[in-house]
Amino acid sequence: MLPDFRKIVPELLYSVMSAKRLLGISHTTIYEYMKSSPPILPYQRSENGWHRLIKGSDLIIIRDNPPVKRGRRRNK
Repeated sequence: MLPDFRKIVPELLYSVMSAKRLLGISHTTIYEYMKSSPPILPYQRSENGWHRLIKGSDLIIIRDNPPVKRGRRRNK
């Protein structure tokens, strides 16, 4: 089943690339959210251990309450 990229189903598990499209952020940002301590975006491994899967309910939380991005400030 291909995910609908307009809505997030809380019960489904999404891959990192699907989460990237749903949230509109890069995959490197998603990996940073996963490896922060404590993780901003919890995940679980697939059965074979290769893929990281994210619950739809966690994606909804990130979409509705995005973490503050700590980037470089530029002079105007």
